[in-house]
Amino acid sequence: MNQEEIGSNQFNAFRGVFVPTFLSIIGVILFLRLGFVVGAVGLGGSLLIIALAVSVTLSTGLSLSSIASNVRIGAGGAYSIINKTLGLEVGGSIGIPLYLAQTFSVALYIFGFAEAWQLFFPEYAVSDIALIAFIFIFILTFISTKLAVKFQVFVFGIICISLAAIFVGSGIPVNIPDISIRIAEGWMFWDVFAIFFPAVTGLMAGIGMSGELSDPKRQIPKGILWGLGVSTIIYLSMVVFLSYNVSTESLLTDNFILVDMAIYPTLVILGILAATISSSLTVMIAAPRVMEALAQSDVLPKSKILTIKEGQKEPRNAILLTGLILVPVMIVGSLDSIAQVLTMFFLVTYAAINLAVFLEQFLGLRSFRPIFRVPKIVPMYGAVVSLVIMFLINVYASLVAIAFIFIIYGLLTKRSLPQGKGDIRSGIFRAFSEWAAEKTRHLPESSLHIWKPNMIIPALSAKTVIGNFPLIRSIAYPNGRMTVLGFKLSRNIKDNPEEKEITEEELSREIERLPELVEKFEGEKIFTSYSTVDAVDYINSVIVSMEAIQSQVFSPNILFLPYKPSKLSPKDLERIIKSSVDKNYGLILFDRDSEIGLGSEKDIHVWITPKVLKEDMFIERHYDLALLIAYSIEKNWQGKMTLWMCVEEGEEKRAEKYLYNLIYEARLPYTTEIKVVNGDFHESLRRSPEGDIHIFPFEKHDISSIYKIAEMERKSNLFILDSSKESVLA
Repeated sequence: MNQEEIGSNQFNAFRGVFVPTFLSIIGVILFLRLGFVVGAVGLGGSLLIIALAVSVTLSTGLSLSSIASNVRIGAGGAYSIINKTLGLEVGGSIGIPLYLAQTFSVALYIFGFAEAWQLFFPEYAVSDIALIAFIFIFILTFISTKLAVKFQVFVFGIICISLAAIFVGSGIPVNIPDISIRIAEGWMFWDVFAIFFPAVTGLMAGIGMSGELSDPKRQIPKGILWGLGVSTIIYLSMVVFLSYNVSTESLLTDNFILVDMAIYPTLVILGILAATISSSLTVMIAAPRVMEALAQSDVLPKSKILTIKEGQKEPRNAILLTGLILVPVMIVGSLDSIAQVLTMFFLVTYAAINLAVFLEQFLGLRSFRPIFRVPKIVPMYGAVVSLVIMFLINVYASLVAIAFIFIIYGLLTKRSLPQGKGDIRSGIFRAFSEWAAEKTRHLPESSLHIWKPNMIIPALSAKTVIGNFPLIRSIAYPNGRMTVLGFKLSRNIKDNPEEKEITEEELSREIERLPELVEKFEGEKIFTSYSTVDAVDYINSVIVSMEAIQSQVFSPNILFLPYKPSKLSPKDLERIIKSSVDKNYGLILFDRDSEIGLGSEKDIHVWITPKVLKEDMFIERHYDLALLIAYSIEKNWQGKMTLWMCVEEGEEKRAEKYLYNLIYEARLPYTTEIKVVNGDFHESLRRSPEGDIHIFPFEKHDISSIYKIAEMERKSNLFILDSSKESVLA
């Protein structure tokens, strides 16, 4: 357990969590905008707005508390939580916008402080006040986080005193407010809600110092919930207080009504200034720590310098860069145009945290054992309502924020970030697969309509698999699957279908290359799994493996043997065919010509036996798998398919009609050609073009024909046996 994981032991729950949470919520909205909210929507509307806004913040706070009591968060606060649950890519796509939102929020709060200062002391220019405030906050944060936190405690005291001055200064109530919701002329409820909601978007600052806490598991839940509880009570009390003591007209027109009401107005002025400066200071402390965590995870490229800590273990390089980013923002002097987009980033973070907790609960993972437990409805509510509120506040800003996050996610995915100890993403997909598998068991069989190639490839040598990969890919891409079985023969090593004799040591080396092969196939967008099997005999091992794998939910449907028929004895081939029929597997035998291989990978010839002319196409066929494989190859080669049939004289028209009808009913490419020839089949095959591949559907009693066809020179052949799981007419 290293120092980074357990924190630097500097702060407790009060100074490290409660005070930042409290100051991020009790800010400029309370002192300068809450009166307008009460005047615009009345007591009932104000209570509803606070209840709705706080419910989202509270659900997020409860979710944060739950997950913080389950994992060691480390530096980065919300980013660390999302990273450890949903992965680096998702964590980075949320963490980078969160960092930018917090950084730019510093400027927003500083300009708020400057404008408040000018209202009370108009002789000073806003730009000058903002610059001085920025320098003060930057130096204070850069020198020492501990000093900055002590200043926060001082500011916290000023705000408490200013609130007391307001409540004590009230006289006899002048109103008996109506509890119903009323909307002031020219305003809508959600417009007023948007004015108030930024008050509760600063929750992320409350856990921004997670890496500086001595016991995050206990301190974060305690600090967050106390901070939310106390600040909510203050807001509710202030709403009731204003409703009873101030007229609606004054609330709508006088933003400084609280100053006038206080027993000592100067204390409230100090409170307003303290509230604005404290918000900027709170976020200025938190933002560099998010940047530091992003750099530690390698999310920010070439940024190891940002992880260096100096002095009292302060992330001064991250603080310095944050300050440099803020300089042009301070010069421009306004962030009003992107303020709502920043709020959207905070809300997306809320939604992501709630979603992470909900998924942990939903998956029922044994590793999720939080000390602080919450019902599933809490994070689900927080995630859904956060997203809904985003679009209610501003549709376009929400779309911009979401698009920005998806762009970052795409860029991070392409970088192939190094993964740590793992996250719950694989658990999510596994749980969904298990759910789908369970549902599938209770549904009627529909494999004919959802068929896709899922091949078993038993091999003794990695070279064999590599050599056949071009054809395998042409069959499986884009939606197929493959399972490579590597057989380690302990006896009968010479009794194998490889082209060359192989020693036990060579076998062992070849099998060890399977993981490398699987990675290569995955790079070609083909889902591949592998397994090694200790075996005595190749043929027996193939048959036993087919039986064992058949019980899987997503069981293979094709046995692909990458060996010439001549390498298998008729007896062994008969056993494999019989087992394939019994276990309902399709079977592919690849007889690859050693000289021409797959040629130009353009021409696919499929030979249909004339016996089909005596059968009903819609009832009895034995070429379904052959045509489906031919279709896949044709699509991936961007080639041309030709259907051949060798018939007796006088059957030509009937054969042509059958083949044209087959092309139509099977929806084969319109470029598919037909060739009907007379005479001996084997002689016709010998005279046919060499082509790139010839495909022969066969039945279980056609073993002798397979060997005879395989004797043809300069032909690469696929012999394909149907199962009952596919239909070319489906």
